[in-house]
Parts: sequence; structure tokens; C-alpha cells
Amino acid sequence: MDQQSERSLITGGAGFIGTNLAYKLLAEGKAVRILDNFERNGVERNKIWLEENFGERIDYVRGDVRDANSVSKAMQGVAHVYHLAAQVAVTTSVLDPLSDFHTNALGTLNVLEAARQSKHPPAILLASTNKVYGGMEDVAISESDGRYIYSDLCQ
Repeated sequence: MDQQSERSLITGGAGFIGTNLAYKLLAEGKAVRILDNFERNGVERNKIWLEENFGERIDYVRGDVRDANSVSKAMQGVAHVYHLAAQVAVTTSVLDPLSDFHTNALGTLNVLEAARQSKHPPAILLASTNKVYGGMEDVAISESDGRYIYSDLCQ
């Protein structure tokens, strides 16, 4: 396959994890497109760092996962999507739950819908957070048939 058909889209790709993933993929010679709204502090430095290492090989799309059109345009011609865009601060989610919902839930729906509507739907890796589980330190987990399940379900 040609490099264009193997392009990966990283939503939130200018963030810490997205930048490091982009670096690894680019170092392996892969084509990378980054969709980011560049609102968080420090992400411009991450962009500069990637550009210093890989120059024009990175395809940046300034957009937001809350905007379905931006997501659809960014997804054109990609084979893989790493969906990392999120509002991650718990304090922000408490102070402004609607904005948190729009970024995390609607943004994810926009990514999934854009993939579903693609002529060649890409594979999607969705990164979540341990925050969705809350405190699970006391929950016993067992492996069964290659999957992890709660131990009390094994009985």
C-alpha cells in the first residue's frame, strides 16, 4: 500500500500522548495527520518539536472534534485513527460539565460517525482514562478466556 493509504489521524495529536505517538509513527516512516484545536498550554511547543524533527512530513489540521465537519475533513484518506482528543481535567468537568460532555462524548461520536460514513472506514483506537472507572483498588480482577473480568463474575 502507498503511504497515503496508510496515513494515521491522531485527534488531540498536539497533546503529550498524541505528540509522542506522532513522533514514533513518523520515525517509522509513517504518514501522520494531526487534528487539534491547539487550545491547551504547551501544545504549540509540541508542534514545534515535531516540526524540528520531521519538518513538512506532518499534516496539521487546526480543528475541533466538537465540529463534525472538521472531523470528517481530517478523516479523509486515513487508514487508522487514534482518538486522543479529550477534556481531561476532572475539576473542569465539575465546573463546566456541558463543555466536558461536548468534547468527550460528542467529539467521540463525531469521530465514530465520520469513520462510519467514510468510503473506506478506518480502524479506530479510542484512548480512555482510568477516571471512567473511579477508585477500583479493592476490586478483584481475573483472566478468563483471554479477557479480564471482575472476579465475582467468575463464581
